[in-house]
Formats: sequence, structure tokens, C-alpha cells
Amino acid sequence: MTELWHILAVFALAAAPSALLCRVVITLRIVDAPTEARKLQKAPVPTAGGLAVALSAVLAFATYAEVSHFGYDIGLIVAAAGSLAVLAVGLADDILKLQAILKLALIAVLAVAMTALGLRAEMMGFWPGASLELPLLLAIAGSAFWLIVVINAVNFMDGANGLSMGMACVAAIGLAVCGAVTGAWHISLAAAALAGGLAGFLVWNVQGLLYVGDAGALFTGALLGGLGLELVQLRPDLLFVPAILLLPFLSDVLLTLAWRSKHGKKLWVAHLDHSYQIALKTGLKHSQIAGVHAVWALNAAVVAVGATMLGGYAPVVAFTALLAISAWVHWRIRRAGVANGLVGADVL
Repeated sequence: MTELWHILAVFALAAAPSALLCRVVITLRIVDAPTEARKLQKAPVPTAGGLAVALSAVLAFATYAEVSHFGYDIGLIVAAAGSLAVLAVGLADDILKLQAILKLALIAVLAVAMTALGLRAEMMGFWPGASLELPLLLAIAGSAFWLIVVINAVNFMDGANGLSMGMACVAAIGLAVCGAVTGAWHISLAAAALAGGLAGFLVWNVQGLLYVGDAGALFTGALLGGLGLELVQLRPDLLFVPAILLLPFLSDVLLTLAWRSKHGKKLWVAHLDHSYQIALKTGLKHSQIAGVHAVWALNAAVVAVGATMLGGYAPVVAFTALLAISAWVHWRIRRAGVANGLVGADVL
């Protein structure tokens, strides 16, 4: 644990260039205009800040890996390359406005490619004495499904200043510490680089001056999901740790979809039913909502680190407890939203 300063070094090495590159991205004139009812801003805002995040994170990690004794393996290379490919899909959507079904199909193809090339969990350790080795095709399919869910969850939550990328930054820091605790320094430094890139972006985003765009949200989700698979591949007994770190994303998105399915709503139709959207409709500010979610993400990160250190039954118990709390909070918010007419209208 005495080498935790490496995390801070890589974080800083990515954060400073990211903040500067974001200013350059603003001049590219790629904007997110409020052309749809689900758009919450009142005027066009520069987007594709994910370009700065990705470039800063990748260069910071590659530079630090070269000058230090920490290396990287094929899984990390696949995670980085796949995340950059997903970023390209997001950038195409930011500029050309791809059809949702086409974007999802491209993401699915890339997710399958990433897992087929080795970035997959082949052993699932549920708790001590209960593990399951997956057949190759099932391991590929299951890991690809995880990537698709995480990528889209991070993107779906990107609807308020500082919200999604703030939670992602906290999750990345948590993952960096978990990697350090287990001795997986290549995961730790990659996660720290991502956190630094996001921190530099947040300098602009919390003010509403720049959006990360689909490019950044998809890249961030792909890299977080990929690094989570890499951790589980190395330590199957930590199966639930990535899910704990990303639970603030997954619980809102999956429980919202479950509610919409239960009430006969079309899952592929744009809507304003996420918990943070309900909160925005009550008049709360972006900063207030982002702050609450950041605290929730911090709690999840602390629990994930603790579960990693304790091992044994701690990961599954912690995940189960946090999932129950998330479901209860989600139910309370949704019930209040329904009672006040803030839930249920689709955006056409």
C-alpha cells in the first residue's frame, strides 16, 4: 500500500492535460443542441469532451507505464483499444446523429469483439466454495452483455452537469484502489488515468460549459466495464466488486427499465423517468443532484474497497445490501414522482 502515490501521479498526469484539451474541444464547434424534448439545456452546448478525456487518460497511462516498472497485459490493451473504438461510435453519433438501433448494434459488435479477444470472465466466484467455470461461448456472451449494460448505463445517466462523469470519476478511483489492494497495478493505474481525465473534464462540465458527449460517455463506460472484467479475470472471488462500484449507474437504469416494462412502456423510447430526471423536474439544481449522486458513488467505492480487502463473503454480502438499499430508494423516489405526475410521459 506504500505505492499508492503512483495512483496520485497518474491521476495528475491525466487531469492537467485533460482540463487544457477540453478548452480545445470547445473550439471544434461540435455542439449538443436542444432539438429533442428530453434535452434539458436551453441553448446549444459544446460536446465531445470525451475526446479530451480519452486522449489524456491513454497518454498518461502509456507514459507512466513506460517510465515505471508497471506493465500491462493483453487484456488491458484490448480494453483500451475497444474503448477507443466505442468512442469512435459515440463521436459519429455526436456529429451525424446515428439511429439508436444502429448505435446499439455497433456497440454490441465491439463488445463481442473485446470479449472474444480475451477480455472476459471465465470463472465466477460467488462466495467461498461456490464458483462456476463458464464454457468459452458463455463466457464471451456473458462478458459482452456486461459491457453492453455498463456502456449504456453510463450513457443513459449522462443528463445533468457533473452527474454521470462525476460518479464515473469516483468509481474509477475506487477501482484504482481495489487494483492496488490486489496487486493488479496495471488495472489500478489505468483506472487512475481515467479518473484524472474525467476530473479535468469536470472542471468545465460542472459549469455547463462542455458536455462529454456520447463519445465520452461510451468510452468511459467501456473502459470501466473492461477494467472490471480484467479484475474478475484475475480474481474471480471479487466477482461482485465491479458491480458494487457501478451500482449507482446500474441500479437506476435497470430499475427504471424494470418499472417501465411493468407498466407497459416501450423500453427503446426516449423518456424522462430516471431518478435524477424526476429530481430535476422537482426544481432541484444540477449541482445538488450531482452532489447527492457523487456521495452515493463514494459510498459504493468505499464499500467496494472494504469488500476487496476483506474478501470471503464480503463482496456478495455488500452487493446484496447495497442493491436492497438502492431498490428501496428508487421505489421511494418513483412513488413520489408518480404521485406528483412527474413520471410516465414518453418523449417522442
